[in-house]
Amino acid sequence: MKPQNIILRTPGLVIIFISVIIFASMISAMNVETVSGTESFFSKENKVYQQYKVYEKNFQVATGAIFVFIKSDDVLNYETYDLMLRLGKEIAKVEGVEKVISPASLMIENFGAIPANERLLRDLSERYFPDLIPKRSLAMMMIQIQATGSKKQEEIAKNIEKAIENVEIPPGVVVEITGSPVLGYQIKNEIMKSLGITMLASILLMILFLVVTFSGVVRKKVTTFLPLLVSVSAVTIVYGLMPILGIPLSEHTNGALPMLIGLSIEYAVQIQNRFEEEIRKHSVDEALRISIERTGRAIFLAYITTAVGFLSMLSPGVPAMSWFGIVATLGLLIALILSLTFLPAILKLMERKPTVEKEKIERISKLEMSLSVISNLTAKRPRGVLVVAIAICVLGFYVSPLIELETNYNKYVPQDLPAIQKFRELESIAGGQTIYVLVLETEEVDEEVIKKAEELAEYVKSRDDLIYSYQSPNSLVKSYGSLEKVPEEQLQRYVSGSTIAIQFYSIASGYEDFKRTLGSIENSVSFYGWEGNHFITGGAVLSAEIGTIMINSQTTMTIVAYVAILILLLAIYRSIRKSVVPLIAITTVIGVMNLIMFLSGVKQTMVSIALNSMVLGLGIDFSIMITERYLEERQRVSEIEAVKRAIERTGKATTTSALAMIGGFGSLMLSTFPVMRDFGFLALVAISFSLLSAFTVVPAFLMITERISKRLGKKYA
Repeated sequence: MKPQNIILRTPGLVIIFISVIIFASMISAMNVETVSGTESFFSKENKVYQQYKVYEKNFQVATGAIFVFIKSDDVLNYETYDLMLRLGKEIAKVEGVEKVISPASLMIENFGAIPANERLLRDLSERYFPDLIPKRSLAMMMIQIQATGSKKQEEIAKNIEKAIENVEIPPGVVVEITGSPVLGYQIKNEIMKSLGITMLASILLMILFLVVTFSGVVRKKVTTFLPLLVSVSAVTIVYGLMPILGIPLSEHTNGALPMLIGLSIEYAVQIQNRFEEEIRKHSVDEALRISIERTGRAIFLAYITTAVGFLSMLSPGVPAMSWFGIVATLGLLIALILSLTFLPAILKLMERKPTVEKEKIERISKLEMSLSVISNLTAKRPRGVLVVAIAICVLGFYVSPLIELETNYNKYVPQDLPAIQKFRELESIAGGQTIYVLVLETEEVDEEVIKKAEELAEYVKSRDDLIYSYQSPNSLVKSYGSLEKVPEEQLQRYVSGSTIAIQFYSIASGYEDFKRTLGSIENSVSFYGWEGNHFITGGAVLSAEIGTIMINSQTTMTIVAYVAILILLLAIYRSIRKSVVPLIAITTVIGVMNLIMFLSGVKQTMVSIALNSMVLGLGIDFSIMITERYLEERQRVSEIEAVKRAIERTGKATTTSALAMIGGFGSLMLSTFPVMRDFGFLALVAISFSLLSAFTVVPAFLMITERISKRLGKKYA
C-alpha cells in the first residue's frame, strides 16, 4: 500500500501519532544545554587552539579566571586595601574558589602588613604590583576557580557576585566583576532572550505574509495558516531532538530555530497550493494524491539540494557551523515529512467534498498580475537578462577578497552586556588588550635564561611597529632582587616548570594586522635564535586563526556545495542544461551578496561565511520549482507559454515561500546579537534576489539553451 493511501484512509491516526511526537519533543526541549564562547570555533585537532589551552593550564591563566575591579579616584590608600582584604576573605568562602590574588594579599604576603603610610604604600604598590594596578584609579583582584565545566564555573561566578554584595563598600568606591564565566552566563541569558524575541517575530511575520499572499490562494480562509502549523511543529520536534543529539543552543544555533520557521513553511505551501489548484478539477482524495506525487517530487528535489547546502557546513570541521548545518538539515527533513503526511491528513479531515468556486477561478489577483508582467518581460528579453546576470557575477566575485573579516568574538555578542562594557572600559584604562604570548621552552629556568629571554623580547619589540610593550619575568626579578624572592603567585604568570612566557602588547586590529604581527614575531624569534622549542599563542593568535578558518571554511563549503549539488542534479535530470540552470541563477545571487557586503561595510563573520552554501541550498529551491513546472508545461505548450505558466502558476506558491523565508531570516534582525542581525540582513537580501533570479535568469537560460539546441538540430533535453 502506498504511503499516501494510508494517509488518506486513516488521517485521524496520522494526526494523533504526530501530535504525540510533538508533545514529547516539547518535554525534551526543556533539557537543551546552552553554551557560549570561541571554543566551538575550533576542532579538537586544531594545533593553535591546543597550544592556547596548554598555555592556559601551565601558566594559571585559565579562561575560568574571574576579575574584580576596584575603582575610585585613587585606589592607593589604606581604606581601599582593607576593602580588598575583606572582599578576598568573603570570596574565598565560595565553594569552587581556589585562590584570591590582590595587591592587598600580596602586600601582606611580602611585607607582613599593609603600610599605614600612604606614600610608602604607593611606592611599594607601583614597584611590586604594576600588573594588578594599571592605573591609580583601578586595582584588580584575580580569582582562580576550579578547572571544571563552564556551567559550574558560571554558578561559581554568580555566588561570587552574591559574596561581594555582603561586603560593605566605602563611599566613592565601585566594585565590579568580570571574566569569562561572568560573560558566559550573561551571554546564555541573552541567548534565551534573543531566541524568544526572534521566534515571536518570525511567527508574526509568517502570519502576515500568509494573510497577504496565501489567503488569496486557498478557498477556506481557516486553512491559510496550515503551513505555519506544519512549520512550528517541525521546529518544535527538532528543538526536542537537540539534547538527544548532543547539540547545544549557542550564539549560532539560536538563530537556526527562528530561521527554520520561515524555511520549513515552503514545503507545506507548495503542497497546499497544488492541492487548491487540483481540488477544482478532482475529488479530495485525487487532489491530495496528485499534490503529494507531483509536487512531492519537486519539494523532495528542493530538499535534497538544500540539505547538500547545509550539510556542506560540516566539511570544515568547525563545531559551531556543524551544529547549525545539522539543525537546519534535520528541521527541514522533518518539515518535508510533515508536509507529506500531517498536512494532507488535516486537509483530508477538513475537506468533505470539492467546492468549485467559479468566481475565484476567474478572478486574477494582484500577485498574478505582477507575475504576468515579469514572465512577459523575461520571455521577451532573455539575452538581456543573462548579460546582466553575468556582469553581476563578475563584479561580485571581484570584490569578494576585499570584504573584511570580523574575528573578535566580543563583537559577536550584545554590546550592552555589563561584562563586555567592563572589558571595553579596561581597555581604555589599561591600554590595548591585543596580546601575543611567546612561550619559550628551556632545560632549566634560572636568572641567566630569564635575562636571555628579556633580550629576545626586546629584539622582537624593536622589529615590529605594532608592538608597543612587553612583560617578562625579568622585571619581577629586578624588582625583588633575585628569582628566589619573587612570590609564586606573581611568577606563575611567566614561569611554569621549564617554560617561560613573554607577553607582547600590540595595537594590531583586524585579521590582517593579527596575522602580520604573528608572522613578524615568528620571524624575529627564528632569526634571533632560541635554544629550545617555542610557540606563539594568545587572544590575538586565536583571532588570526579564526580568520584563517573563516576563509578556508567558506571556500571549502562553497566548493563542496557546488560540486555535490551539480552531481545530484546530473544524476536526477541526466542533462547538463537542466542541471546547470539552477546553479547559474544562484551564482548570480552570490555575486549580489558580495556587492552588498562590500558596499554596506558588513564584515564576514563565523556565521555569514556559510551564506554561500546556504544560498546554494535554499535559493536553488525556487529555481528547481520553476524548472520542474517549466518542463512539465513544455510537454504541452510552446516555450514562451511554458515560461509564463511556470512563473504565473508556480510563482504564487514560490513567492509565498520566499516571503516566508524572508520573514524567518528577517526576524533575526531583531536579535540582540550583532552577528545574527547582520546574518539576518544578508540572508534576507539573498532570498529576495534568489526569487528574482528564479523568475528571470532561470527562464531566460531555459529559453536560450532550447533555441541553441534547435539551431544545432538537437533535441532539447
